[in-house]
Amino acid sequence: MKKILGIIILYLLFSSLSYSEEYKMSEIQPKDLVNDGYILHSITPISDEGPRVMLYTFTKNETKKIVSCVVELFDVAADFHICYNVTN
Repeated sequence: MKKILGIIILYLLFSSLSYSEEYKMSEIQPKDLVNDGYILHSITPISDEGPRVMLYTFTKNETKKIVSCVVELFDVAADFHICYNVTN
């Protein structure tokens, strides 16, 4: 079930760059979502993008919101995050 959800979310995120721009959440990081009451639902590795690229999916039960963040973990530079409001 998690795999199917991950595939659906990846499809939504990467199917159309211009379409995904309207769902993009600027200046939001996973820690901000947790501080806002979101719960980490799943972590899905994106092996096609590299060994340190993952999709973090957060949910907020009372509002039924889903936010997914593409997270790239680097050794030298700061971590790179792009978050999308899937249930916009």
